[in-house]
Amino acid sequence: MKVILNNGAELDAILVNGQTRYFQGANRDSLEFQFSKDAVAFDHLDTLFIEPENTKRITLQQGEKTYLHENYTLRVSMGLAPVVITPATGTEPEVIEERYSVVMAQKTYAELLLEAMQETVDILVMESLGV
Repeated sequence: MKVILNNGAELDAILVNGQTRYFQGANRDSLEFQFSKDAVAFDHLDTLFIEPENTKRITLQQGEKTYLHENYTLRVSMGLAPVVITPATGTEPEVIEERYSVVMAQKTYAELLLEAMQETVDILVMESLGV
């Protein structure tokens, strides 16, 4: 699955999962991105996903389908996580792969309204000061 960030950066994700989680005092939609350790450097992921402007608009492409996700600008977590690829059976041990995991949460409607109001107040103050 191809992940395209707002700044145009393209990444190949192994998996993207969506769920609701409690973060910073609110239930939020979140996306967990899983990346191969061989495909991208941890520092590069950190640089891309720390900047809210980069994740303001995330496009996911899988085959012919395209999905748009907006305002996933709060980074919940980022790390190296073990993922079970094949569960253990009676004769075989489980197969585990380490992947980089990045979890991003979406801002709430109230937070977006507050940001818009703050921008309006800032503009009005600047105009009243003649700037």
